[in-house]
Amino acid sequence: MTSDRLLPAIVVVAFKRPLALQRLLKTIARANYDTYEEIPLIISIDQGNCRETARVARDFVWKHGTKKVIEHQENLGLRRHIISCGDLAEEYGAVIILEDDLLVSPEFYCYTVEAIAFYHDRSEIGGISLYSYDFNEYAETKFIPLEDGYDNYFIQTASSWGQAWTWKQWSNFKQWYDAVPNTAAVDKIAPHKLTEWSENSWKKYFIKYLISQNKYFIYPRISLSTNSGDSGTNHGGGGNFQVSLLLGYKRYNFSNLQQSLSIYDSHYEIKASCLKKLNPKLIDIDFECDFYGTKTIKNVQSDHLLSIKECSHPLSQYALSLIPQELNIIFSLPGNCFSLGKIQDFQNIKFSHTVTQLKYLHKNLGWARYKNILKQAFIDLITRKINKLTTKKI
Repeated sequence: MTSDRLLPAIVVVAFKRPLALQRLLKTIARANYDTYEEIPLIISIDQGNCRETARVARDFVWKHGTKKVIEHQENLGLRRHIISCGDLAEEYGAVIILEDDLLVSPEFYCYTVEAIAFYHDRSEIGGISLYSYDFNEYAETKFIPLEDGYDNYFIQTASSWGQAWTWKQWSNFKQWYDAVPNTAAVDKIAPHKLTEWSENSWKKYFIKYLISQNKYFIYPRISLSTNSGDSGTNHGGGGNFQVSLLLGYKRYNFSNLQQSLSIYDSHYEIKASCLKKLNPKLIDIDFECDFYGTKTIKNVQSDHLLSIKECSHPLSQYALSLIPQELNIIFSLPGNCFSLGKIQDFQNIKFSHTVTQLKYLHKNLGWARYKNILKQAFIDLITRKINKLTTKKI
């Protein structure tokens, strides 16, 4: 261990999935720890009366430091369980939190040590993700962050599929959380689906914290963890969140917020400041982005909107010829898919089934899901026409 680097404890969060726990522990065991010594491993098991889960935890042999198994005597639920695991950052200086339905890259620990060394004293960073998003969980479609030459990007959302916190990062959140904040103002600008999440979700509160304190999670370009798709407390199963893993050594080139051109808000929408650096024509316009069409008027804090929604008096419009979608604005490609206009000139709807939007979703979701959306769009169209005819007759 080098004296200038903090070695985080690995904290595994387990419940009633012994096979999943065994699978995760195997990937942890085979990871690269060659340059590090005495790495603590903690396996925290929520009370669920599953003897097999406890047996897997006790029998696991950890060769790289101390191992501790915590068996909770009451059922905490996911939110309280994660909070208790985050609190271990005070004892160990930093923690990597891994739920039992994950798998990790052989390089997950090396990445985390490097990321902590770079970001530990940056107040705008709320946490470090091991997972790399390629899916917008609110729009349920593909997410592709802009490539800006660095090995990371930023989103104002928390990672729950492999994340790390220093004690300073965690304690700042806990102070906010323990104060039982009034989040009414945050709810107005937060994604609508977020406000509907279960109260058992710790991530829901951490995202609200990031929004209210204007902080971000840092995400790697190549994922160091992936979700197996197992059913769980807040996830019904399926492979939507599975991503490719880094399998070989990588030397990281991290950016800070001032350097990055790949910064996203809580809706997975790129920050206007990034687009302004890449398209000078936008510099003097106060706007937010709504490429996925998930923002409502109340979500928007700017005078203008750059959106996939229909606009009655657009100042400018852009094509959808390139993916990721921001490239169409960066290169000022003319078209009628994205509109820049005053906020009052947009329809106050969550989503609009226009031809261009269907084209957009087709490219990102694949033909099977596209057909379902097309079917719903056709039904909506017929319904609107019937309503119009009915109104005329009346």
